[in-house]
Amino acid sequence: MAAGLTALHATLVPQSSLWCRNISRGTNAGNRVALTFDDGPSPGCTEAVLDVLKREGVPAAFFVIGRNVQQNPALLRRVHSAGHLIGNHTFDHDHFSVFYGYKYWIDQLQRTDEVIAKAIGERPRLFRPPMGFKSVFTAAAARRLDYRIVTWSRRGKDGIATSAENILARLAQQTVPGDIVTLHDGLDPHCSRTPEMTVKALPSLIASLRQRGIEFARLDELIGTDAYFKS
Repeated sequence: MAAGLTALHATLVPQSSLWCRNISRGTNAGNRVALTFDDGPSPGCTEAVLDVLKREGVPAAFFVIGRNVQQNPALLRRVHSAGHLIGNHTFDHDHFSVFYGYKYWIDQLQRTDEVIAKAIGERPRLFRPPMGFKSVFTAAAARRLDYRIVTWSRRGKDGIATSAENILARLAQQTVPGDIVTLHDGLDPHCSRTPEMTVKALPSLIASLRQRGIEFARLDELIGTDAYFKS
């Protein structure tokens, strides 16, 4: 029983490092946090997030779905040219992927890597599993391809229907230096949610954190690792 509960915790808790080394907080933080966005690029929502980040002078990381990149390569190029980090969030974002084997994970990572590289000329080093769920096969595939697995220490829970007020209630006062904050700019292929509440909450979140003396670093700076593989 104890072993089963330990394995379940390792699989379902994003911060667990039992199966593999997992980065969920920054090591070079100072008074800074990193904003990260999942599931894009998605037309309309991703541009709106980019506009806020540009206006506020905030760097971010975007963990993208390969299928969305394949459909919107120009939008990914816009994210990259704005100076934001691009990470791998699998090709299909299957909600049951944690039950699949090693070959599945290798395929998902490599296919996403290929469409990202085709769009921006860079191969991402950082990988975030869908929903933060990991298995021994996820870990083995990441090790084989030399990815760094990054999850989070704070999340807005905006991957489901929510409100801007709920997002702010979860993050504005609870976020502390070193946190990796996860939000969503896109739509995974299995979800009908709209990220408009994230867009609405984002300016107030940035302002609230700055009022508390917290600033923003790009994810690779916060965790002290390379964003991309060397050519």
